[in-house]
Amino acid sequence: MWRLQGAQDEDAMMFQSMADKGHYRKKGGSRQGIYVLSPSGDLLSSVNSLNPDVVIDIIKKGLTGWEALSRQQKVLPKNFSKKIKHRWEDSYPSDGLILKGAKSDLLSDPPSFDGRGDRWNMDHIWFNKNEVQLWIPKNYKVGSIYECPKLIKERLFRFHFVDNVRGQTLPFAPQEIKNAKLSMVVTGSTDSTTTFSISGNANAVAKGDWLLGDNDWTPSHSLDHRIITQVLGSAIYDKRKSFFVEFELVVLGEWFGKTQNNGRRRGPENGNIGIFYTISNDPEGSIIAPAFIDMYNADWIKKPL
Repeated sequence: MWRLQGAQDEDAMMFQSMADKGHYRKKGGSRQGIYVLSPSGDLLSSVNSLNPDVVIDIIKKGLTGWEALSRQQKVLPKNFSKKIKHRWEDSYPSDGLILKGAKSDLLSDPPSFDGRGDRWNMDHIWFNKNEVQLWIPKNYKVGSIYECPKLIKERLFRFHFVDNVRGQTLPFAPQEIKNAKLSMVVTGSTDSTTTFSISGNANAVAKGDWLLGDNDWTPSHSLDHRIITQVLGSAIYDKRKSFFVEFELVVLGEWFGKTQNNGRRRGPENGNIGIFYTISNDPEGSIIAPAFIDMYNADWIKKPL
């Protein structure tokens, strides 16, 4: 969605032109919502709502508009060409480690909701083939402890172990990650596989000025926020094939404060979230790029020209 709102590629500009005629009726700004449109980009209906009845009505309106179209309007033009200069999905590391994740609020007792009710979100983490090897210790002896390198810890604690359960949050700067620890302990080893337990924690603190320069994530105003995370996990590594056959991470996060767009504006000042990641076995589904892919500390990510 972020790319479609701002990119100058043909598909993005087609979306922008269509969305500008939609429920917001203006150019620029947010174009979030649900759109029903023809293959050629004709807008049939749109809305930005969390009310299921409203959404169903808009879809029905779009279907009515669809039925009124001619056969020619229901297919792509013969001269259509997908002129796309850049997509983050072009960097998808098909031979790497892809983790799919789910995030949710952990409710208090009794449960406390804000105006948006209960929420959850999804996420992907990408590591390319070379980065996968950074997870692996040289010593496979049972009981050996291996501290993961900085690249692994920064990828997780800066971009993924964050409070984006209810809306888009901000990444942390490297210097905002305090006392990050993430270790692998060898719990078993055979000629073909090695099993690990994983544990770690960090305190991510954003206070005062924005530290990551001028980019798509630069907030219009600063809001102090932080999150304390505790990590537990397990993994099985196939030594003969050089990849993980199992990988799970469970993260408990205690958040404080809020960011500009993460949906906490009307709620409490702190709370708890739960995060779970496991290996994705769905290449088509996991090709959706991580939210902060443009901020990844990785030279294999293809950037826009």
